[in-house]
Amino acid sequence: MIKLYTYPHCPYCVKVRQAFAQMGVKYEEVNAERGTPGSAELVKLGGKQQVPFLVNGGTMMYESDDIINYAQKNLS
Repeated sequence: MIKLYTYPHCPYCVKVRQAFAQMGVKYEEVNAERGTPGSAELVKLGGKQQVPFLVNGGTMMYESDDIINYAQKNLS
């Protein structure tokens, strides 16, 4: 299952969510705001408190443009 760690009002997260919607990519969104269980999971997986963060199997990445490019090549 594809997981996307986000903050609700992060503009880079909105950019990725919109791109995923246009591509029809299905994913689980995890709220990673500080103090949430998703935040702890994000730091454990990626090592830092930065969103958006994509997890797809063994692939993990930050940066909205990188995530969108990855999705265009591998998920759509």
